[in-house]
Amino acid sequence: MNKARFVVGSVGAYSITALFNAILVVIKETNAGVKTWLKVTFGHHWIGHGILGLIVFVLGILIIMSAYRRSEINDKLTRNLILTIIASTLLSFLIIAGFYLTKL
Repeated sequence: MNKARFVVGSVGAYSITALFNAILVVIKETNAGVKTWLKVTFGHHWIGHGILGLIVFVLGILIIMSAYRRSEINDKLTRNLILTIIASTLLSFLIIAGFYLTKL
């Protein structure tokens, strides 16, 4: 397995999944039908949320790994991956916090 492809795939999939999870939290809180569907389908809405997140993560890794062709990890790639993790984490936090702050 190409380590660079796996690292890039994992970071990309994390970023996509973090944003997916944040958006799904907001959707579940604003759309009772989605929350009910998750509960009925998976037994509890958080179990469904976790399973959907896992599916998005695995698919993200597979898709990004298949598209990424470079084989080396250099300083520029490392810096970009770190920035991607930080940006997606902060954006996910802001989505959830922003949503709940409007409910105060």
